Amino acid sequence: MLTRREFISEAGYVAFLLVPVASGCGSSNSSSGGPSGCDGVGATSSVALGHSHTVCVPAADLSAPPQGGGTFTTSGPDPTHTITLSAAQLSAMAQGQSVSVTTSNDGAHTHDFMLQKTASAEGQERTSRKHPLASRRG
Repeated sequence: MLTRREFISEAGYVAFLLVPVASGCGSSNSSSGGPSGCDGVGATSSVALGHSHTVCVPAADLSAPPQGGGTFTTSGPDPTHTITLSAAQLSAMAQGQSVSVTTSNDGAHTHDFMLQKTASAEGQERTSRKHPLASRRG
């Protein structure tokens, strides 16, 4: 039978081992709900198996969608997943419409994303484009 001192010592050891496991199950999201530094549309997924992921669809893919669409990889934790968006979905997002997509099935589970351009993303896109007459100064 364990003494009280032995029990507390062993319980502390077990808690110490669990801290890295628990901290590895998060996702790196910014306060906007998506990954920080995303210049396009970012979002955080649904929770599955105790974790979520983030994804970023770059502004370049929204302003000029590739004809074949695009595939984007989510953030960790492992396993990462991919989402595939058609050119039509990318165009819809560029126009402010929301798009729902389910990730690839990795690690025997999937996640769902709701992707929609926010007002702050639209403002960033507007500031990054220069007015055609801005460079003409007489």
